[in-house]
Amino acid sequence: MDSLCICYNLVDHENLSGIPPLPEAYIVPVTDDHLGYVEKQATSATLKSLEIPYLDTAHEQLLEICASLKIPVLEQQFRPAKKRKTFGLADILKDPKIKHVVINYVNKKLAVFYTLIVKNKYAVVLNAQRKDPFEVHRLAIGKNTLNPILEFTKTDEGIDYAFTLNAEDKIMIPKNHSIQILLNEPSWIILDKTVFHIDNLNANKLKPFFSKEKITIAKKHIKTYLNKVIIPVIKNVDVIANGFEIITLTDIASYGIEIIQDFIKEIFVVKVIFNYGQATFDFNSPKQTSSNVQFGENEEILITQIKRDHEAEKEIIKLLESKGLSTNTSLLLETETNEDPLAIFNWVQTHQKELEKEGFQIVLPDLENRIINLDPHKIEIQSKKKMTGSMSKE
Repeated sequence: MDSLCICYNLVDHENLSGIPPLPEAYIVPVTDDHLGYVEKQATSATLKSLEIPYLDTAHEQLLEICASLKIPVLEQQFRPAKKRKTFGLADILKDPKIKHVVINYVNKKLAVFYTLIVKNKYAVVLNAQRKDPFEVHRLAIGKNTLNPILEFTKTDEGIDYAFTLNAEDKIMIPKNHSIQILLNEPSWIILDKTVFHIDNLNANKLKPFFSKEKITIAKKHIKTYLNKVIIPVIKNVDVIANGFEIITLTDIASYGIEIIQDFIKEIFVVKVIFNYGQATFDFNSPKQTSSNVQFGENEEILITQIKRDHEAEKEIIKLLESKGLSTNTSLLLETETNEDPLAIFNWVQTHQKELEKEGFQIVLPDLENRIINLDPHKIEIQSKKKMTGSMSKE
């Protein structure tokens, strides 16, 4: 017997400059885990009539994102006040300032969208048509984040550099795969009909390597190219350098905690940050190394690579866990009870002096542009009885 599911269709809009694929939600039958032909658009009314549960699930937030990214909704939201309704989104995007605002808005929505899709492994397709069964256009969900690796090699002519993608120790050369960019930053791509997140890299940096395996930089252009292209990227990705001397640093210089909001769980949690002097790493980041390129006195290239010390990091995490925090699956730390979304602030207030004594730097968020004050406080209530009549006389 067929069942019904909510399926998300990613639709390209090639006529809209700079706009990434936008999601639409549909109700689709499922037979033996295969998607059939679309039944209806997934709206609160149709889902309720078909008795498909979605409230209090990630679908509820995903449907809100889909609704907010409909072309008519974007046009209404960003159309200048004096323009007519015929002034569509393509016209709106011709203004560079408005285009920047629109794309930032869309990107933030899509970043949450893809995070929820992958986390919940919901059905997703690309450019599906009503005439086709959605299974034909179905995308798989990548199990792991892709880690970019920048490799550059010293040659007689200059430098060769290339990007590869690492998934569970399987190295993939972009040129040998079918890749479509879904979102530039944060980076989400379709690689061989599978949705993947790329860590710490703007996906546009991969574009030159869709058609070639490596790029050669002539000696006379090395300094300019490194400064403009490679150095902004190299700090955030793993690096393999062939023919260059590398200085390796592994010592933690300082560490701290930052209180951030987990928008999925709707609670505040602790993100732990480790400072290695020339680079910082979030405890929950899969990033393992950071590199820096400088030029010596004779224009020779000097490479410094910072590598994380996981054993030292774990000892620091144990200090926080000993004070009542637990590490969740996202490698963020939270209080034992999630009933109060603000419970972490009480925890910080209780342990503030101890944390600072142990060397933790504490970063608090702004809540609605208000600075949080964790100084001890108390409320005193005094009651004075007013003396009247004969009782006021001695």
